[in-house]
Amino acid sequence: MWLLLAGFVLLLCAADATPVGGRTVPDFGKMYHVKGVLSLPYSDSETEPFEVWYDLEGNRSRIDYRNSTKEDPIRPQAALPDLQGFEFEKMENHTGVLCEVWKKVTQVGHKKNTYRLWVTRPEGNDSLATPHRFEMVGFNTLLESYNDKYTIDYSDFSPHTESDIFIRPGGMTCREFPDPVEEHQILANPIQDYVSTSPISHAHRLFGPFMKKFNRQYKSAKEQEERENYFVHAFRHVHTVNRAGLTYSLGINDFADWSDTERRRYH
Repeated sequence: MWLLLAGFVLLLCAADATPVGGRTVPDFGKMYHVKGVLSLPYSDSETEPFEVWYDLEGNRSRIDYRNSTKEDPIRPQAALPDLQGFEFEKMENHTGVLCEVWKKVTQVGHKKNTYRLWVTRPEGNDSLATPHRFEMVGFNTLLESYNDKYTIDYSDFSPHTESDIFIRPGGMTCREFPDPVEEHQILANPIQDYVSTSPISHAHRLFGPFMKKFNRQYKSAKEQEERENYFVHAFRHVHTVNRAGLTYSLGINDFADWSDTERRRYH
């Protein structure tokens, strides 16, 4: 899947370079090229490679997967998190490289998410940072369990891009996003749901329409939290498979809030 976005309002991807615990918050610059692999452990260890070109001053970005509205505009996509609110946690070896680890914790209701980013700064504390790994671990205080996790492993980071990389390939045509409308933001900005540190993602927001469509009424708040977790994992799996460009596509059906055990038992 090839996705190009340009000419829209930009979202800054780098935080202000203010000292935090004696260190400045990592800055990735206004232009970069990076490769990465998204891992979804709750989807049978599913992985999805991607490659990103980002140009802040040129107001454009491009993401290749696998080698809008007026009120909620589609923006050029950053593949790296906005580090506002992150704090330096420790120094740690990652795949043989000594990295700075930056951490942020958010909580809304029963959802507590912990985000960590591993970076190096080859030329010193104030130089541009190189990302190595981004991880999210979610804890549900109502269910008292870890219910979400994903990682992005970065490679081949460069603070440069070539301008011709943003030119649409010959023969490629554009089309409108298919229904339902609620999924348009996911289809246009898929990686934003992962690098965003909002505890309520687009995938979570789609659980309400799912409940309404399939007339779901759960026995307790605890069961609803549990069913929402199953739905989010199923939703991510559907879109990861669909971005692979296979001869078939998946969709959300009335089994999306079931556990793997329940689906196996049914089939």
